[in-house]
Amino acid sequence: MMAAQQAMDAAQQANQQAMQASQQASQQAMQDAQNAAQNQAPAVAMTRAPKFSSGSGKLTTGTLVRITSPSHYATIYYTTDGWSPTTKSKKYTGPVKISHDTVLQAMAIAPNMTHSVIARAEYTVPGSSPVLPATLSTDGVLRAGTKLRLVTATQVNSKAVQVGDRLPLQLDQDIMAGDKVILAKGTTVDALVTQADPPGHAGIPGDIVFEVNALAANGITISVLGGETMEGPNHLKRTVGLLMIPGIGPATLLAHGDQAVIKPGMTFCVTVQTDTPLLATAAAAGTGSR
Repeated sequence: MMAAQQAMDAAQQANQQAMQASQQASQQAMQDAQNAAQNQAPAVAMTRAPKFSSGSGKLTTGTLVRITSPSHYATIYYTTDGWSPTTKSKKYTGPVKISHDTVLQAMAIAPNMTHSVIARAEYTVPGSSPVLPATLSTDGVLRAGTKLRLVTATQVNSKAVQVGDRLPLQLDQDIMAGDKVILAKGTTVDALVTQADPPGHAGIPGDIVFEVNALAANGITISVLGGETMEGPNHLKRTVGLLMIPGIGPATLLAHGDQAVIKPGMTFCVTVQTDTPLLATAAAAGTGSR
Protein backbone atom coordinates (compact mmCIF):
# COMPACT_ATOMS: atom_id res chain seq x y z
CA MET A 1 0.00 0.00 0.00
CA MET A 2 2.85 2.37 0.78
CA ALA A 3 4.40 1.65 -2.63
CA ALA A 4 1.08 2.33 -4.34
CA GLN A 5 0.68 5.62 -2.44
CA GLN A 6 4.20 6.70 -3.39
CA ALA A 7 3.49 5.88 -7.04
CA MET A 8 0.31 7.95 -6.97
CA ASP A 9 2.17 10.89 -5.37
CA ALA A 10 4.90 10.67 -7.97
CA ALA A 11 2.34 10.60 -10.79
CA GLN A 12 0.53 13.65 -9.41
CA GLN A 13 3.81 15.53 -9.06
CA ALA A 14 4.83 14.64 -12.61
CA ASN A 15 1.42 15.74 -13.89
CA GLN A 16 1.71 19.08 -12.09
CA GLN A 17 5.20 19.64 -13.48
CA ALA A 18 3.96 18.85 -17.00
CA MET A 19 1.05 21.26 -16.64
CA GLN A 20 3.38 24.01 -15.39
CA ALA A 21 5.77 23.40 -18.30
CA SER A 22 2.87 23.51 -20.75
CA GLN A 23 1.57 26.77 -19.28
CA GLN A 24 5.03 28.33 -19.39
CA ALA A 25 5.51 27.24 -23.00
CA SER A 26 2.09 28.64 -23.94
CA GLN A 27 2.81 31.93 -22.22
CA GLN A 28 6.22 32.16 -23.95
CA ALA A 29 4.63 31.45 -27.34
CA MET A 30 2.05 34.18 -26.78
CA GLN A 31 4.77 36.60 -25.70
CA ASP A 32 6.86 35.75 -28.79
CA ALA A 33 3.85 36.30 -31.04
CA GLN A 34 3.11 39.66 -29.43
CA ASN A 35 6.75 40.73 -29.79
CA ALA A 36 6.77 39.67 -33.44
CA ALA A 37 3.56 41.59 -34.11
CA GLN A 38 4.98 44.70 -32.48
CA ASN A 39 8.27 44.49 -34.34
CA GLN A 40 6.85 43.56 -37.73
CA ALA A 41 6.78 46.40 -40.25
CA PRO A 42 3.35 47.12 -41.70
CA ALA A 43 2.75 45.58 -45.10
CA VAL A 44 2.88 48.07 -47.98
CA ALA A 45 0.68 47.50 -51.00
CA MET A 46 2.20 47.43 -54.48
CA THR A 47 0.98 49.81 -57.16
CA ARG A 48 -0.68 47.95 -60.01
CA ALA A 49 1.21 47.72 -63.28
CA PRO A 50 0.46 50.29 -66.02
CA LYS A 51 -1.40 49.34 -69.18
CA PHE A 52 -0.80 50.38 -72.79
CA SER A 53 -3.54 51.26 -75.25
CA SER A 54 -1.69 49.22 -77.91
CA GLY A 55 -0.08 45.86 -77.28
CA SER A 56 3.22 44.73 -78.80
CA GLY A 57 3.24 44.47 -82.57
CA LYS A 58 3.35 46.52 -85.78
CA LEU A 59 2.18 50.13 -85.73
CA THR A 60 1.96 52.83 -88.37
CA THR A 61 4.30 55.76 -87.90
CA GLY A 62 2.90 58.48 -85.65
CA THR A 63 0.65 56.13 -83.65
CA LEU A 64 -0.17 57.51 -80.19
CA VAL A 65 0.06 55.05 -77.32
CA ARG A 66 -1.67 55.93 -74.06
CA ILE A 67 -0.48 54.63 -70.70
CA THR A 68 -2.88 54.23 -67.77
CA SER A 69 -2.59 52.92 -64.23
CA PRO A 70 -5.34 50.95 -62.48
CA SER A 71 -4.16 52.44 -59.15
CA HIS A 72 -5.69 55.79 -58.24
CA TYR A 73 -3.44 58.87 -58.14
CA ALA A 74 -0.46 56.92 -59.48
CA THR A 75 2.36 58.72 -61.26
CA ILE A 76 3.66 56.94 -64.34
CA TYR A 77 7.26 57.04 -65.58
CA TYR A 78 8.35 55.59 -68.92
CA THR A 79 11.29 54.98 -71.27
CA THR A 80 11.48 54.33 -75.02
CA ASP A 81 15.15 53.32 -75.38
CA GLY A 82 15.30 49.87 -73.78
CA TRP A 83 16.41 51.06 -70.32
CA SER A 84 14.24 50.33 -67.29
CA PRO A 85 12.11 53.25 -66.06
CA THR A 86 12.65 54.79 -62.63
CA THR A 87 11.35 57.91 -60.89
CA LYS A 88 14.12 59.80 -62.74
CA SER A 89 12.70 58.81 -66.14
CA LYS A 90 10.22 60.83 -68.19
CA LYS A 91 6.95 61.45 -66.39
CA TYR A 92 3.92 60.47 -68.42
CA THR A 93 1.81 63.53 -69.22
CA GLY A 94 0.15 62.46 -72.45
CA PRO A 95 0.20 59.93 -75.30
CA VAL A 96 3.59 58.69 -76.53
CA LYS A 97 4.12 59.03 -80.29
CA ILE A 98 5.67 55.95 -81.88
CA SER A 99 7.55 56.90 -85.05
CA HIS A 100 10.14 54.10 -85.28
CA ASP A 101 10.90 50.71 -83.72
CA THR A 102 10.47 51.27 -80.00
CA VAL A 103 10.63 49.36 -76.73
CA LEU A 104 8.14 51.13 -74.46
CA GLN A 105 8.43 50.42 -70.74
CA ALA A 106 6.51 52.01 -67.88
CA MET A 107 6.22 51.79 -64.10
CA ALA A 108 3.77 53.49 -61.75
CA ILE A 109 3.90 54.54 -58.12
CA ALA A 110 0.88 55.59 -56.07
CA PRO A 111 0.85 57.40 -52.69
CA ASN A 112 1.76 55.14 -49.74
CA MET A 113 2.52 52.22 -52.08
CA THR A 114 5.63 50.63 -53.55
CA HIS A 115 6.24 51.05 -57.26
CA SER A 116 4.68 48.63 -59.69
CA VAL A 117 6.39 45.98 -61.75
CA ILE A 118 7.52 47.21 -65.16
CA ALA A 119 5.11 46.91 -68.07
CA ARG A 120 6.73 46.41 -71.47
CA ALA A 121 5.67 46.53 -75.11
CA GLU A 122 7.74 46.25 -78.29
CA TYR A 123 6.58 48.10 -81.39
CA THR A 124 7.85 47.83 -84.95
CA VAL A 125 7.17 50.54 -87.52
CA PRO A 126 7.83 49.19 -91.03
CA GLY A 127 10.10 51.36 -93.15
CA SER A 128 11.28 53.65 -90.35
CA SER A 129 14.48 54.09 -88.38
CA PRO A 130 15.57 56.62 -85.74
CA VAL A 131 17.70 59.50 -87.00
CA LEU A 132 20.75 59.99 -84.78
CA PRO A 133 23.07 63.00 -85.30
CA ALA A 134 26.62 61.87 -86.16
CA THR A 135 28.33 65.00 -84.80
CA LEU A 136 27.92 67.65 -82.13
CA SER A 137 29.15 71.06 -83.33
CA THR A 138 30.27 73.75 -80.88
CA ASP A 139 31.82 77.21 -81.04
CA GLY A 140 34.79 75.99 -79.00
CA VAL A 141 32.94 75.78 -75.71
CA LEU A 142 30.81 72.85 -74.64
CA ARG A 143 27.92 74.52 -72.85
CA ALA A 144 26.29 73.38 -69.63
CA GLY A 145 23.06 71.55 -70.33
CA THR A 146 24.29 70.00 -73.59
CA LYS A 147 23.34 66.36 -74.06
CA LEU A 148 26.08 63.89 -74.99
CA ARG A 149 25.16 60.49 -76.37
CA LEU A 150 27.01 57.43 -75.06
CA VAL A 151 26.78 53.78 -76.03
CA THR A 152 27.48 50.55 -74.13
CA ALA A 153 30.57 48.69 -75.33
CA THR A 154 30.21 45.21 -73.80
CA GLN A 155 27.58 42.85 -72.46
CA VAL A 156 27.27 42.47 -68.69
CA ASN A 157 24.71 40.90 -66.38
CA SER A 158 23.68 41.34 -62.76
CA LYS A 159 25.50 38.15 -61.74
CA ALA A 160 28.88 39.25 -63.08
CA VAL A 161 29.09 42.85 -61.78
CA GLN A 162 29.34 44.31 -58.29
CA VAL A 163 28.97 47.76 -56.77
CA GLY A 164 32.11 49.77 -57.50
CA ASP A 165 32.91 48.04 -60.80
CA ARG A 166 33.69 50.07 -63.90
CA LEU A 167 31.37 49.68 -66.86
CA PRO A 168 33.04 50.50 -70.22
CA LEU A 169 31.15 52.90 -72.48
CA GLN A 170 31.98 54.88 -75.60
CA LEU A 171 31.15 58.32 -76.93
CA ASP A 172 28.60 57.80 -79.71
CA GLN A 173 29.22 61.03 -81.68
CA ASP A 174 32.05 63.32 -82.72
CA ILE A 175 32.36 66.50 -80.65
CA MET A 176 33.64 69.28 -82.88
CA ALA A 177 34.85 72.86 -82.53
CA GLY A 178 34.57 74.44 -85.96
CA ASP A 179 36.10 71.92 -88.38
CA LYS A 180 38.17 70.17 -85.71
CA VAL A 181 37.16 66.90 -84.11
CA ILE A 182 38.05 67.43 -80.46
CA LEU A 183 36.62 64.19 -79.09
CA ALA A 184 36.05 61.42 -81.60
CA LYS A 185 33.23 58.93 -81.68
CA GLY A 186 34.43 55.80 -79.88
CA THR A 187 36.28 57.67 -77.13
CA THR A 188 36.27 55.48 -74.00
CA VAL A 189 34.10 56.58 -71.10
CA ASP A 190 33.91 54.84 -67.72
CA ALA A 191 30.69 54.41 -65.77
CA LEU A 192 30.52 53.39 -62.11
CA VAL A 193 28.18 50.59 -61.01
CA THR A 194 26.24 51.91 -57.99
CA GLN A 195 23.86 48.98 -57.51
CA ALA A 196 23.94 45.35 -58.62
CA ASP A 197 21.51 42.78 -57.28
CA PRO A 198 21.22 39.16 -58.43
CA PRO A 199 17.76 37.68 -58.98
CA GLY A 200 15.83 36.73 -55.84
CA HIS A 201 13.22 34.16 -54.90
CA ALA A 202 9.57 34.43 -55.96
CA GLY A 203 10.62 35.57 -59.43
CA ILE A 204 12.27 38.84 -58.31
CA PRO A 205 14.59 39.93 -61.16
CA GLY A 206 18.18 41.13 -60.92
CA ASP A 207 19.10 44.77 -61.53
CA ILE A 208 22.07 46.97 -62.43
CA VAL A 209 22.34 50.73 -61.84
CA PHE A 210 25.27 52.83 -63.07
CA GLU A 211 26.17 56.50 -63.32
CA VAL A 212 28.62 58.66 -65.28
CA ASN A 213 30.21 61.70 -63.60
CA ALA A 214 32.97 62.70 -66.02
CA LEU A 215 34.30 62.23 -69.52
CA ALA A 216 38.08 62.60 -69.77
CA ALA A 217 40.19 62.39 -72.95
CA ASN A 218 42.82 64.42 -74.86
CA GLY A 219 43.54 66.55 -71.82
CA ILE A 220 39.88 67.53 -71.50
CA THR A 221 37.72 66.66 -68.50
CA ILE A 222 34.00 67.24 -68.94
CA SER A 223 31.82 67.13 -65.86
CA VAL A 224 28.61 65.30 -66.73
CA LEU A 225 25.66 63.77 -64.95
CA GLY A 226 23.68 60.76 -66.08
CA GLY A 227 23.16 57.05 -65.75
CA GLU A 228 20.68 54.27 -66.33
CA THR A 229 18.95 51.31 -64.71
CA MET A 230 18.48 47.84 -66.15
CA GLU A 231 16.11 45.38 -64.50
CA GLY A 232 15.57 41.82 -65.64
CA PRO A 233 12.16 40.66 -66.90
CA ASN A 234 9.71 40.06 -64.06
CA HIS A 235 7.41 37.05 -63.82
CA LEU A 236 5.06 38.24 -61.10
CA LYS A 237 1.88 37.22 -62.94
CA ARG A 238 3.26 33.76 -63.65
CA THR A 239 4.40 33.32 -60.04
CA VAL A 240 1.03 34.41 -58.65
CA GLY A 241 -0.76 32.06 -61.03
CA LEU A 242 1.39 29.06 -60.09
CA LEU A 243 0.86 29.74 -56.39
CA MET A 244 -2.76 28.75 -56.86
CA ILE A 245 -1.85 25.22 -58.00
CA PRO A 246 -1.99 22.73 -55.08
CA GLY A 247 1.28 20.96 -54.42
CA ILE A 248 3.19 23.06 -56.96
CA GLY A 249 2.38 26.60 -55.91
CA PRO A 250 4.56 26.95 -52.79
CA ALA A 251 7.60 25.66 -54.69
CA THR A 252 7.42 28.64 -57.06
CA LEU A 253 8.43 30.91 -54.19
CA LEU A 254 11.89 29.33 -54.38
CA ALA A 255 12.27 30.03 -58.11
CA HIS A 256 14.61 32.90 -59.00
CA GLY A 257 13.86 35.73 -61.40
CA ASP A 258 15.89 36.59 -64.50
CA GLN A 259 19.24 38.33 -64.67
CA ALA A 260 19.43 41.96 -65.73
CA VAL A 261 21.41 42.13 -68.98
CA ILE A 262 22.99 45.21 -70.53
CA LYS A 263 23.78 44.53 -74.19
CA PRO A 264 26.35 46.25 -76.44
CA GLY A 265 25.03 49.11 -78.54
CA MET A 266 22.51 50.51 -76.04
CA THR A 267 22.53 54.32 -76.14
CA PHE A 268 21.69 56.94 -73.51
CA CYS A 269 22.48 60.58 -72.81
CA VAL A 270 24.36 62.44 -70.10
CA THR A 271 24.14 66.17 -69.39
CA VAL A 272 27.14 68.52 -69.33
CA GLN A 273 27.29 70.26 -65.93
CA THR A 274 29.59 73.25 -66.55
CA ASP A 275 30.78 75.26 -69.55
CA THR A 276 33.95 73.51 -70.79
CA PRO A 277 36.47 75.13 -73.19
CA LEU A 278 37.59 72.72 -75.90
CA LEU A 279 40.05 74.49 -78.20
CA ALA A 280 42.75 75.58 -75.73
CA THR A 281 42.93 72.25 -73.92
CA ALA A 282 42.78 70.30 -77.16
CA ALA A 283 45.64 72.37 -78.64
CA ALA A 284 47.74 71.78 -75.53
CA ALA A 285 47.10 68.05 -75.84
CA GLY A 286 48.01 68.08 -79.55
CA THR A 287 44.60 67.10 -80.90
CA GLY A 288 44.51 67.45 -84.68
CA SER A 289 41.67 68.05 -87.13
CA ARG A 290 40.16 65.86 -89.73
